[in-house]
Amino acid sequence: MKKLIVLTFISFIQFGFAGLLQAQTTTVSGTVVDDESSPLINATVALYRPASDSIVEGTATSTEGNFIIEAEPGTYNLEISFLSFQEYTREIELIEGENLDLEIIQLMPAQESLGDLEVQGERSYMEMNFDSRSFNVQDDVTSLGGSALDVLDNVPSITTDFEGNVSLRGNQGVQILINGRPSNLVRNGTDALSSIPSSMIEEVKIITNPSARYSADGTGGIIDIILIDDANLGFNGSVRAEASYPQEYGIGTNLNYQRNKVNWFMNAQVEYGSEPESGSTFQSFSSDTTYAYRELVDTDETEREANINFGADIYLPAEQLLTLSTRISLENQTEDRDLNYIDYDPTNDQVYQSISDNWGVVRQTTRDVIEEQRESDFDIRAQYEKTFSDENDHKLVADLDFEFGEEGEEVDFEQFIQQGAGNSVQQRTNGDETYREARLDVDYERGLGDAGKLEAGLRFNYDWQDNDYIVEELQNGEWVRSQENIGAADNFRYLENVNAAYAIFNGELEPFTYQVGLRAENTRIESELDQSGNKSSQNYTNLFPSVFLSYTLNELNSFQASYSRRISRPWSGQLLPFTEIQNEREREIGNPDLKPEFGNSFELGYLRYWETGSVLTSVYYRYRTQVIEDIETTEIINGQPVNVERPFNLASEDAWGVEFSADQDLFEGLQLSGSLNIYQSSREGEFEGILYTSESESFTSRLRIRWQFLDGWNFQSYLSYRGAEQTTQGRRAGRSFVGTGLSKELMDGRANISLNVRDVFNSRNSDREIIEPNLYRNSQYSWSSRQFRVNFRYNFGGNDDDRRGRR
Repeated sequence: MKKLIVLTFISFIQFGFAGLLQAQTTTVSGTVVDDESSPLINATVALYRPASDSIVEGTATSTEGNFIIEAEPGTYNLEISFLSFQEYTREIELIEGENLDLEIIQLMPAQESLGDLEVQGERSYMEMNFDSRSFNVQDDVTSLGGSALDVLDNVPSITTDFEGNVSLRGNQGVQILINGRPSNLVRNGTDALSSIPSSMIEEVKIITNPSARYSADGTGGIIDIILIDDANLGFNGSVRAEASYPQEYGIGTNLNYQRNKVNWFMNAQVEYGSEPESGSTFQSFSSDTTYAYRELVDTDETEREANINFGADIYLPAEQLLTLSTRISLENQTEDRDLNYIDYDPTNDQVYQSISDNWGVVRQTTRDVIEEQRESDFDIRAQYEKTFSDENDHKLVADLDFEFGEEGEEVDFEQFIQQGAGNSVQQRTNGDETYREARLDVDYERGLGDAGKLEAGLRFNYDWQDNDYIVEELQNGEWVRSQENIGAADNFRYLENVNAAYAIFNGELEPFTYQVGLRAENTRIESELDQSGNKSSQNYTNLFPSVFLSYTLNELNSFQASYSRRISRPWSGQLLPFTEIQNEREREIGNPDLKPEFGNSFELGYLRYWETGSVLTSVYYRYRTQVIEDIETTEIINGQPVNVERPFNLASEDAWGVEFSADQDLFEGLQLSGSLNIYQSSREGEFEGILYTSESESFTSRLRIRWQFLDGWNFQSYLSYRGAEQTTQGRRAGRSFVGTGLSKELMDGRANISLNVRDVFNSRNSDREIIEPNLYRNSQYSWSSRQFRVNFRYNFGGNDDDRRGRR
């Protein structure tokens, strides 16, 4: 604290009397990074006279980790310090007329000596910066054996639901990146995240207000999933195995071999899982006709997955790096669903919210569904990085990626009448999709002057898709097109081309640092039904500015204000003009006329560090237009009520909130972290003459405790709660769940065995209502039962503590 007071006093004197100083000065500069080469923000940098404790000059590092100090020529001791890192000290000599550039200065985590036992400082679970928050999930015992969705469910600000939707601060308009880049794993929504094993994830980064550097897609922000990469000299790696109840098994390996100028790497995983799911729905309708029914569904889902990623880092002369890699992902999923419908005869023409004992049963129907899905994805990628030695922050990065694959779905339906009138029905659907995507990113950055930095880049992205879908019925022993004319016997072709350019300037106007950026994106979308000849096209160009202003009071207190404009384009599955049968009473239809959402986001944050913890407080406001919502309507088809769901650009939205994220070391080995997001949103829109509005107030919260005790034992537990929320058609109930886990290091730290329980109280359920004048619907669903998991991991070769994400 004494140093900080002296630094503040000296800075004040310099600011007030700089114009009076005439002595010849020179400068010393550099960039301070951590052990993973990430910039350290607000590190204290000070110059001392030899054999003296008095500070001559001092400053704090910028958001890029840079510093520059002016001083008179002479010999000094340079001292750099940052919380939880070892202090860096060296003697320097400043020569008149010459500027000293120390380039990269790396600080290592602090070490504490406990007798003969040396404890190495490690990364905190939560690392907070203004533009992002990083969560180090590699050692998260509670999600081991699960998927990326389980990992995200443990991360503050993020919520998931039974359909695989991911929300950030209550907004589903989220862009999900893998290792900092788009991936075909999430090109058709986020459900495919279940195919990424949690054991392959090192870090999750949340960017709530992205700069122009990132693609403008995603009005809710960005979630970046960083996968594990082992990179040590020689041959090293790990093997892992996991088993759980209900049954789920997996084995995997990470291998790395580095020799001379080439580093070979491979990650592979094979998984098998079978999980029960269940749900129920009650619906009452009263208009031209009146009816009520209950639906019960039980599902056994079986998945088989195999993933392999391999490649090489090639270190070329003159600070050049070339990475060549390929990924293969294969998946097969089978669902066996049993549905039971009970149709009632309500006594009066009105809408009910529960079943009356006085109602008679009109009909009882069972429907057996067997669905098989198969998917194969392939990725070929080349990354080039050139670091120029003429000055700091001068780098060129190019990334060329080509992805292709196909998906297929076959569903067999068989319906039987158990009671009442009606005919048995046998149907089948077939759907196929082939896709190809090519993307080129070029990013350039260069330092300008003492504290400036210029960043610029280009992106070219092409996405092609061919889709087929057909529904058939068995009539007189032959399969024929459905008489209801659902399911298009046509081929749907889709092209999306997004080209972009951006420029960002970072600068400093003491005591402020700032960043201004502008991104331009041109989007061209074309779709066509081959046989009918129906076509649609969109072509639009938009500008996306971003502005960040930071004020550093000292190394412990800082503020930031930011603004960005974003876009959320509809994904291809929302545009498909096919009628997809979910079951006898539910259908989904795409909308090829959907337009993108646009959002403007404002945020103000305060970041406070202290010796044993930190807290980030953020206040935010977001305004969105052309918000896409799924609207459910009821249609009578062949005398039977059918719920039809279609996406529309329904509403505009105002949303604001406040979020707290904090972590605290309670005492040695025990860490507590948590978050609380309180938000309110207001939506209003019109569809088919009906005005839809919602005023929603809700919150999400998480509390996580980690206790490292004795020799190699690690206990973790978390509690998550999401409050109830109003929607434009009804409400969604609150939800809470608890997870816990215990692990033990074995074999001198080379092996680890763990046991965890997900959803301890079996409370991770969905409860939704649609409440309208002529319709009431309540759907309850449990997609994730309580699960017990055992995991084992063994590391071999090299330094197994050296883990970093491939970015």
